[in-house]
Amino acid sequence: MTARFGGLLLLFTILLVGAPAPAAAAQESHPATVSRVVDGDTVDAQLMDGSVVRVRLIGIDTPEVGACGADRATAALEQLVLGRPVTLVGDPTQGALDRFGRSLFYVDRDDGLDAGRELLRTGWAEVLVVGNGFERVGQYRGAARRATRSGTGVHARCGGDFSRSREDEHLERRMSAVAFMRRYYAHVSDRRFAAAWGMLSRPVRRDLGSFRAWRGGYRRSLGASVRSARARLSGGRAVVSLRVVSRDRDACNGRVVRQRFSGRWVLAPRRESWVAVRSRMRKTGGGRVRLTRDECRPAPAPPVPAPPEPSPPQDCQGYDPCLPPGPDVDCAGGSGNGPRYVNGPVYVSGGDPYGLDGDGDGVACES
Repeated sequence: MTARFGGLLLLFTILLVGAPAPAAAAQESHPATVSRVVDGDTVDAQLMDGSVVRVRLIGIDTPEVGACGADRATAALEQLVLGRPVTLVGDPTQGALDRFGRSLFYVDRDDGLDAGRELLRTGWAEVLVVGNGFERVGQYRGAARRATRSGTGVHARCGGDFSRSREDEHLERRMSAVAFMRRYYAHVSDRRFAAAWGMLSRPVRRDLGSFRAWRGGYRRSLGASVRSARARLSGGRAVVSLRVVSRDRDACNGRVVRQRFSGRWVLAPRRESWVAVRSRMRKTGGGRVRLTRDECRPAPAPPVPAPPEPSPPQDCQGYDPCLPPGPDVDCAGGSGNGPRYVNGPVYVSGGDPYGLDGDGDGVACES
């Protein structure tokens, strides 16, 4: 480059990060501390003299801001180097600055870990070769191949597409959540209960009881199929709404019983997949299936209540209404002195021990 153009570029760099960038040269290194991670392949590093230089890591490229995996790549680099002592190592095959005025260096931690190669190994970066390559290109390509084979980072989250958009990423995650739930019910249908159990978090397992009890609930199952499923993302989690149809063999008559269920599962990220952290399913239709032979026995008939005991016979002495034996009875309003009184009429069919029917016509106390 010309001296004039180089001077203008250096001035631009000073205005951008506040300090002149050290030139990259063979075996040149600068102790520094990473003060900020800008994105997955760019950091601000404070040199020993207190100046700050913006560094573009040599040999790697990470998803751009807004693309699938960009946030995770930035977070991965932060975890590796933010606030830590590092060494900025130059490469004689590279220029001092990239086309945006950023200084080009490898960033090696004080324990010897190469941050760029580590991002490649974990799948959050891809190899970037400009011109004729760089000194560590063989190591970097080896790390990238291992990440591709193991399916980590962008290879798992974004299908290996480092330019995938955030919308594509969300769609992929929703689809993977639905696929997770279909896989769970496929494991149950294939009686691969240990695999299905491993997809559940501890709180869900606790709600279901022991593994043995949960598995016992499927002893009559002939399989379950997901009829419909849709997922939405909520924060870092996925909420999957399901409609499921199960087929079970009744323990009593051997018939196949279909049952319908609906509900939703909440999934949380676990490594590059999901784990179920909450489940709420309810039966919405279908028949009743009996799981054990004990349920085949008819229910005992309800006990028949004993008839009430008959009242002991009462001596009415031929009076109606009944006038049982006791103190003297007189007609109410008459001249008798009781002590019992009765309002008539009283029908007399017996011996009239109380002398109520004075005229003998069989009706007493008629007035």
